[in-house]
Formats: sequence, structure tokens, C-alpha cells
Amino acid sequence: MAEHAYNPLDSLVFLTNRVGRLLSSDIRKRAGNEVEGLYSTHMGVLVDLWMQDGLRQQDLVSSVIKDKGTIARALENLEKEGIVTRETDEADRRNKRIYLTPKGRNLKTVMLPHALKSMDEALEGMPPEEVAICKKVLQRMYKRLTQKLMHPVPANTTSP
Repeated sequence: MAEHAYNPLDSLVFLTNRVGRLLSSDIRKRAGNEVEGLYSTHMGVLVDLWMQDGLRQQDLVSSVIKDKGTIARALENLEKEGIVTRETDEADRRNKRIYLTPKGRNLKTVMLPHALKSMDEALEGMPPEEVAICKKVLQRMYKRLTQKLMHPVPANTTSP
């Protein structure tokens, strides 16, 4: 059987991972001291809370696709920095709801211009039609994968 050479630059997994990391790094570099100590997991949590404040910790575990311990540590750090608060969920006292503080909400206005500038530079010279196709494909992949991960189909436990 012939062995196929693996080229990471032909892999969607490699490319999407690295592009995401590079963009995140560039945004943090641009923002400088304004986001000192914030890393990609923190940014994932913040983006989710900017979209919908008051999420449960478990919602963030699923959405940011990190384990419970990583999210718990990220929330501890964000809470120490005065960026989020954790409050008991009145509907289910076993859960904590995560809320942005004014400082956390303000970080969006700090970060957004840097994120837009980073994206503008990354996409410079690319035809808008290609960018639109790329976004559409990635959105479809994202939807399919989140549906699969959030609502997994049980494995067939019967033998053929």
C-alpha cells in the first residue's frame, strides 16, 4: 500500500487552527497592555458573553470547546481581574451564571478595532467573492460540528 505524504498546508484542521491562533495572537499584540494577561481561552469566553451575557459555566465549556478545569481557571482569572462575576442561577441553584462587569463589556470596544484591523490585513488583496465562499463553508462546518458535538448520536451498541 502506497504511503501518502501528509502536507499540513493542505489540511483544513491545520489551517483553521493556525489561522485562528495567528489572528488571536495578532489581536492581542495590537491591543498591547489593554489586554495584558488575556489568552485565547479568555477571549473565547469573552466573545460568547458579548453575544449572550449570563451563560452557565457548562455552556462556556461546550461553546469554547475546553474542559471544565480550563474554563474554571479562565473564569477565576477573569473574575480576579474584575472582568466577570459568577452568580448563583436562581432557576437552578447548582449552576453559576457568568456575567460581564462594565470592565468586561468595555473590553469589546477595546478589542473590536484591533480585531477588524487584523482581519482587514489578513484578507488584503483577496477577492470578496472568495472571502464570502470561505465564510459560508466555515459557517456550515461550524453548524454541522456544533450540532454533532452538542447533540451526539449514540453509538450503535448492537453487533451486526
